[in-house]
Amino acid sequence: MPRLTLKLLPILLLPFAAAGCVSTDDQRAMDAEKCNSFGFQPGTDGFATCMMRQDAQRTADEQRSLDRMEAQERRDRDRQASQRSDDIDTRPSFDRDGNPNFDPDGNYIGCHGIGCEVDNPDDDTDG
Repeated sequence: MPRLTLKLLPILLLPFAAAGCVSTDDQRAMDAEKCNSFGFQPGTDGFATCMMRQDAQRTADEQRSLDRMEAQERRDRDRQASQRSDDIDTRPSFDRDGNPNFDPDGNYIGCHGIGCEVDNPDDDTDG
């Protein structure tokens, strides 16, 4: 895992840690206190709407955190995939005398000189 992700991980997990440390009843009490501070009285439509908005906001915050973590994981996977050496052509670019094994168009032309009997790896014909 890259260093940047390790540095951001505590920040991204903070909402989950805070939510995990508070019981549902405690969270409801905090929401009720917040709605009371806005001037809504328990039992009114305004209070109920305020409570629903508090819950919706918490859910949206958690979803944003999850989305950020998923996006970071996707970027990490893409970065790792681009750094893989699986796609590297292992054929030598030059022979031992320094002559190119590929023409300007990227076609394999093999080695050069006497005693250089090499099959073209790009040739699909038998014989």
